[in-house]
Amino acid sequence: MSSQTQPQPLPAEADYVIVGAGHNGLTAACYLARAGHSVAVVEASPTVGGMTSTNATLPSAPGHFFNEGAIQLTGIFQLSGVAEDLELHKYGLRQISVDPAHVQLAPDESSLAIWKDASRTADELRRFSPKDARAWLDLANALDPAMDVVVAYMKSHPLRPWNAEMGKAFARAARHPKRLWSLRHMATASHTEFLEETFESELPKGALAAMAAFSQMRLDMTAWAMIYLGVVQKVANGMPVGGTGALPAALHRCLLALGGTVHTDSRVHEFVMSGDRVTGVQLDTGQVVKARTAVIATCNPVITLNELLPQGVLDTKLSARAKDIPIRKTHATSLKINVAIDGEVSMQRHEKWRGNDLDLRKYLVAWHTLEEQDAGWNSLVRGEWPDPVPVSCAIIPSAVDPSQAPPGRSNLWLWSGVIPVTPREPWEDVRDKIGDSVLRDCALYYEGLDSLEIDRAVLGGPDIEQRFNAPAGNVYHVDPLITRFGPLKPAPGLGAYRTPVKGLYLSGAGTHPVGGVCALPGKLAAQTALRDRAKG
Repeated sequence: MSSQTQPQPLPAEADYVIVGAGHNGLTAACYLARAGHSVAVVEASPTVGGMTSTNATLPSAPGHFFNEGAIQLTGIFQLSGVAEDLELHKYGLRQISVDPAHVQLAPDESSLAIWKDASRTADELRRFSPKDARAWLDLANALDPAMDVVVAYMKSHPLRPWNAEMGKAFARAARHPKRLWSLRHMATASHTEFLEETFESELPKGALAAMAAFSQMRLDMTAWAMIYLGVVQKVANGMPVGGTGALPAALHRCLLALGGTVHTDSRVHEFVMSGDRVTGVQLDTGQVVKARTAVIATCNPVITLNELLPQGVLDTKLSARAKDIPIRKTHATSLKINVAIDGEVSMQRHEKWRGNDLDLRKYLVAWHTLEEQDAGWNSLVRGEWPDPVPVSCAIIPSAVDPSQAPPGRSNLWLWSGVIPVTPREPWEDVRDKIGDSVLRDCALYYEGLDSLEIDRAVLGGPDIEQRFNAPAGNVYHVDPLITRFGPLKPAPGLGAYRTPVKGLYLSGAGTHPVGGVCALPGKLAAQTALRDRAKG
């Protein structure tokens, strides 16, 4: 669960001041403290964790804990080395491997599981289409050598990616030129075009739309998101025991053991400048914490660069780029619904069809077709509420980790990234209607949900924005557009962790490589700061 700090006196100064106690801020702090530097983390919320927090959020269901803004630990986290470097198992982090990563359900009770082992997925697909089974294996085999390079780049500095791991990845990929060449259309095609031409049956199309659609699916150059399948097939996701909040809780304990400090209820008002250099932070209370070396900001870069950094510090060009960091260009934001359940729901109808021992409650599932998801995106760009709202993923996490609900009870949560960020009908006017509609839809798959509900929270973009200080309710911090990756994230000239402003570094989900729970932005930002310090 999310960790709450014991009150600690705010230091007058530290070598590094970290803004934000989410998992990236705490990761950066741990690496810096491990290197022998004094570190102070300031956090606006009363608890650490940020979007990875796990808390009891329903007043009428105090023993039910929900991940507030995250899903699971991504496969990229498993490859990041953070847990091993910081020995987080010593600080309470325990994980349950999640495989399959996704199960796509159909109204006729059939389903398709997306396994780490592509051949297992292909075996399931043969029940629907031998052609699709071959297409799935062809896609998986093509992605495999490409993912070696992609993962190596994700683990590297975006402007200095060449290292031994990258060299080996290129060498392995070079041995499979035909496989790589077969991916060329994925780089330019639309999501819908790629899926329609690759598969003939509905379940694989629906699954790959639910798993990896980040913008209107008929736009050119959106099929690249299918690369998420390559990540899934490289390493399994992980569910932390106690929810995603167990990761920042372990990082917090690690940081305290290394001598760092965390100060919650400490909102930054503005960066302190000395000449052209950031030398600390001023809190809303007026207190100042000086940074002898640097400030690392892990909050949304739109806030960091346009609100916390005093006006006129960035030159005209970078100021314009900072103002144009995309947070609404996909026209979409998030819907999160948490439900406390008295008893256990069932998915027996779909489990009976499968005829094996897979407990479908334990996995991320979705059920809307490619056509429904495509229509949902087309609606939201017009500012309309999709009908139905496509569910990107749903799960009964307490079926995997019973600590998240009281004995004899359970939790359901679901997330959709397919609702409008600027709707014609305001969120507060449609909240109850959307919640009722989505949960009626869910009850067709989670049997008993409609009669066992204790309480619910229906959270839209405005709620997420308020809770996490996340403009537009953008859980990615920066829209996941193909033009905003690597050194272009969050904007050209600002994508190297170290900013052009002396003493200021960027980190968090709005920097390389990706959002989600992977911890690499925190690790790489800290490593960049340490290299810079070593160079003087």
